Amino acid sequence: MTNQKSTRNSPRRILEIIEAICQNPQSANASHLSKALDIPAPTIYRWLDTLCEEGFIAAHTSGYYVPGERFRNMMLTSLQYEPKVTERRSILRSLSEKLNETVSLSIPHGTKLIYFDRMESHWPFQVNLKVGAPLPLHCCASGKLYLSTLEPEVALNVYEKIAKVKPARNTIINSNEFIKELAKIRKTGYSIDNEEWFDDMVGAAVPIFDDNGTMIASLSTHALATRKTIENLQDEIPLMTNAVKELKSCLIS
Repeated sequence: MTNQKSTRNSPRRILEIIEAICQNPQSANASHLSKALDIPAPTIYRWLDTLCEEGFIAAHTSGYYVPGERFRNMMLTSLQYEPKVTERRSILRSLSEKLNETVSLSIPHGTKLIYFDRMESHWPFQVNLKVGAPLPLHCCASGKLYLSTLEPEVALNVYEKIAKVKPARNTIINSNEFIKELAKIRKTGYSIDNEEWFDDMVGAAVPIFDDNGTMIASLSTHALATRKTIENLQDEIPLMTNAVKELKSCLIS
C-alpha cells in the first residue's frame, strides 16, 4: 500500500481530481473528493483552490465543483483532432446526402451551445458559422433542445435573459409559450425551428446523450421553407436518430 501511494504524485492526483469532477459533478464537493480519492482535506482544498484559480475547474454556488472555462476550451479544441474524426465526418456526409441538406453538430460548453462541426450541402443558402461560435439558445432548434435538458427553472432563467432578441418573425418571446415549447421537446425527443432563427428557414435537431443521460451534443439540419416543410423535417427525424447511434461512439469512445 505504501509503495502504491508513493507512485501517486501531485500531477497524477490533480488529474484524478479533474477526472472525478467531470465524471460526477453532482457529488464533487471537497469532502466527497477527499474521501473518494483518499486525499487529506487540507491537500484537497489547496489543490481545488489552485485549479479554480487556473480556470480548470469552477466552484458552483451549491458547494460543488464543475469543469472550468479553461478545461472546457481545451476539450473543445481537442475534439477537432480526436482519432475518429474521419469516421464522424463520414457519418455526417452520409446523412447530409440522405437529407439533401447541411447537417451540423454542436456541443454544450458551460451555459452555451457551441457550433462544432458540419457537412454542407450544395444549396447556395447556408448558415455560415465558425467552429466555436455560440448558438442562440432561445430560437434555433439545437439551442431549444439544449435548454429542454436543463432543469425547468434554470432553462427559464437563461431564456428570460436573452429572449428580448427577436431575430425572426416567429421567435418565441413569451415565457409561458417557451415553457410549453420545452415541454413539447422533452415529450417528442426532438426540436423544431419554425422560422424562429431566420425568416424563411426551418430546422430540426436531435440530442446525443452519453450513458448517464447527459446531452453531449446536438445533431441538426436546416433548410429554406420553400424547400422543406416542418412535416418534411419531422419525417426525417428517424434518419437523424439513426445517425446519432453511430455518432455517439465517435464522440464518447
